[in-house]
Amino acid sequence: MRLYHFTEMPYPNVPPEAEEANRGLKYFMPNQYYDPKIGHQLYQRYLDEYELADELGFDLMVNEHHQSASTLQVSATLSAASVLHRTRRGRVLVLGTPLPHRESPIRVAEEIAYLDSVSGGRIDCGFVRGVQGETFPSNQNPVHNLDMFIEAHDLIKKAWTHGDVFSWEGRHYHYRYVSVWPRPYQQPHPPIWISGTSTRLVEWTARHGYTLCNLLGTYEDTATSFRLYRRTAVADGQPEPGPDRFAYMALCHVAPTEAKAREIGRKLMYYLKPGKLRLGAASPPGYFPPAAAVAALRGRLGAVRRMSYEDLIDAGILLVGTPDQVTAQIHRLYKETGAGHLILMNHAGDMTSNEVRDHLTLFAREVMPDVSTIGTDWRDQDTTWRVDHDQTPGRPVLSSALS
Repeated sequence: MRLYHFTEMPYPNVPPEAEEANRGLKYFMPNQYYDPKIGHQLYQRYLDEYELADELGFDLMVNEHHQSASTLQVSATLSAASVLHRTRRGRVLVLGTPLPHRESPIRVAEEIAYLDSVSGGRIDCGFVRGVQGETFPSNQNPVHNLDMFIEAHDLIKKAWTHGDVFSWEGRHYHYRYVSVWPRPYQQPHPPIWISGTSTRLVEWTARHGYTLCNLLGTYEDTATSFRLYRRTAVADGQPEPGPDRFAYMALCHVAPTEAKAREIGRKLMYYLKPGKLRLGAASPPGYFPPAAAVAALRGRLGAVRRMSYEDLIDAGILLVGTPDQVTAQIHRLYKETGAGHLILMNHAGDMTSNEVRDHLTLFAREVMPDVSTIGTDWRDQDTTWRVDHDQTPGRPVLSSALS
């Protein structure tokens, strides 16, 4: 199992009254509450922690969000460049670049190829749709989000692999001449990751053989999504996917005692605070399929953010406890889902740097040696999806619906 250190680099210094008045930290928070000197200090601190994680044996993940005090990573490729400059060994997972919110897929292709070339092939490339609320910062039509994502992906992949000048006349993107320099160091291109749980996106990811990542899902929901991927891949004529095709992200904190781990780990709840976003930001028209849009209106989306601290630990969304307890939690996650990659959000909110550093060091010393050895011999205990050959290929019957 590969283990990744991750933080969204939050700015935890917004006054509570400003957060309340502006209905949360995202999209509509005036930047008058950002102090450039504090921001500079936070960036240096977060990069120092990435450097420590690399020295301890973690791989590393970066992402991006926009117009948000909860995330100071404004460009996944810029963050990756900063992390690559500070580190020497770990792979850097760019998860990811929200293709529908970037004006030029060609620029994305160039930036990822540059990072891969400069680093000598340390890049894993993640493509994402972008969360629904970022329709506002990007000013893109949410109705076209998934179609733009797929077309941008197709264009980027061709730009990396075609080898000659070509033109592109698609529905959303138009280029008379395309010839991306440099080419990626990893050939034909860096490993591609996708995050998402919608049926269409999971099936699309499976047919391409990319790594699928589930972010903060319950054991059951994650297993269901991964099972859909496996069924689709097999129906498409591929070998049954192994753990290396599945990734999971959880919030994590370990400490020498359970009491201390629970005390500090509670700070991770900052990331899961129930939002009070304006309805248009939570569910912009057209972003979700109709059934999921109805679920959003009824308040069923974002249910994880309303779970209790104890329930989140029980569901595997929070991995919190002593080294032995967290080791057992990770083994349970692997047994139930078969995830071969585990992204650990090791910092949120106002956790201090010492708290993060102590956690990383203890995890690397007492958890990593055990869980790093798992991830090769997993087999799904639910075999129904393997044997029912009468179902329409790629459309398995699953125990719970996915949007």
